[in-house]
Amino acid sequence: MMLSDRDLHKLAIEQEIVKPYDPARCEGATINLTLDKTVLKYISNEPITLGKKVTRNQYREVDLSGAEFWLQPGESALIQTNEFIHVPENMAALVLERFGVKSLGLIVSPGHYLNPGYRGKITLVAVNNSPVRLQLVAGIEICQLSLIQLSSNPLKPYGQQDGKYMDAKDVSISKLHLDEEIQEFLRLKGIQKVSDEMARDLGEHLMDHIRRSAKRLADILREEEGKRKDE
Repeated sequence: MMLSDRDLHKLAIEQEIVKPYDPARCEGATINLTLDKTVLKYISNEPITLGKKVTRNQYREVDLSGAEFWLQPGESALIQTNEFIHVPENMAALVLERFGVKSLGLIVSPGHYLNPGYRGKITLVAVNNSPVRLQLVAGIEICQLSLIQLSSNPLKPYGQQDGKYMDAKDVSISKLHLDEEIQEFLRLKGIQKVSDEMARDLGEHLMDHIRRSAKRLADILREEEGKRKDE
């Protein structure tokens, strides 16, 4: 169930789900969030391989309060909300695009999801899909936050997961390389990081992990089915 503005406003006041909070931005079933002044633009010539660590020095940081920043057609950048978000543990959040922004050709992380219990600013990917350059402006209402009531309390809210992005205050770069299955691969290989040349080996390891997990689940289900028949 998606919460109405009435419930969102109450949570914003009583549980500080959005800080700072402006009641004028809470309408219908969402709260509009604004664009922070910090932007990260990938400037490295190094190709990106999924699972390989990226570092902050591969990005250029821009302060929109002190410099213009234009996205050329087809370019992307990491942006974040000015607001700090706290998702209650019995809810999940969706970050939705605003039509007024999207209709200008700026696509902002469509289908962005926040785990129950997440706290922090929200890092988003902005892509210029227009045919001309597009300037980012701090303070613009860039996206909308909605909350969804869960059917029951989760077994593992974000604080009990790996929580790689918990309490983020700066624009977050990818931490995909910290996924447990990738770290397991590094430990088995006795290496510190994934290289471009090892991408195929990593893929084989991950696919094998999927197969082994599926087999374990199938074995459990067969065992449970056998117990029911014996009864």
